[in-house]
Amino acid sequence: MFKKVTSIAMFLALFLLISGFGGCGKKAAEKTAEEATERALESSTGGQADVDISDNTVTVNTNAGSYQVGGNVDLPSDFPDDVYVVDGTITAAITSVENKGYTVSIETTQSVNDLKTLYEQKLADEGWTVNLTMTYEGGASVGGEKGNRIVSIGINPSEEGKTTVVVTTSETNY
Repeated sequence: MFKKVTSIAMFLALFLLISGFGGCGKKAAEKTAEEATERALESSTGGQADVDISDNTVTVNTNAGSYQVGGNVDLPSDFPDDVYVVDGTITAAITSVENKGYTVSIETTQSVNDLKTLYEQKLADEGWTVNLTMTYEGGASVGGEKGNRIVSIGINPSEEGKTTVVVTTSETNY
């Protein structure tokens, strides 16, 4: 169900960011897009959906979690303190109520190798057992466990000499 919400929100966000809402009808276009998205999300989640489109950012809140993407994204206020978030621009943030999960995408200028080493150290410093480190085709991954929680970090080069870091953490049921 949350994948449907994410897919709808991502499609809407991409459409809105590409179209830029040009011209005088910006507020009307935002309102129409918000209402259409809320109806679609309420239908797909069977519950309440709240959509806000402003400041080049789309924010979707449902009873299953939240999704925020765009140019003005905030780190979720209850994001775990023991999971390091590299300095940079947060471009997307997802929360999931069901598994107390979070996914945050950050764009930074640090290199893939430096970030891999940094995340291995930061996770270990916070008491995580690092059980995965991998380098592949220009990118890298780091993963760990702590109690009933897992964390994974994907690090990949992106456009214009930047690097995208995707941090995902959640509770497990095993």
